[in-house]
Amino acid sequence: MSEFEERNIECVLTILKEKSPATTKEIMAMRDLFPELCAGCSSGGDVILAGKQLVEQGVVERKWTSEGFAWKLVKFQSSD
Repeated sequence: MSEFEERNIECVLTILKEKSPATTKEIMAMRDLFPELCAGCSSGGDVILAGKQLVEQGVVERKWTSEGFAWKLVKFQSSD
């Protein structure tokens, strides 16, 4: 996994720790709260790819809604 992908994953995870569940659009709107961390998340596609990785890790659940994907944090990752 590239450093760019890892930063996007950390961005999405950080935002979901603040607001969960959140739609892709809501996550994009919150990027400005973490400008250094979320500089790489420039499109909804970046959020979706990062979210998909988190779903595969079992950290996040994804649900389709009338507003697009909603992402929900199901457990926190340990940094240890």
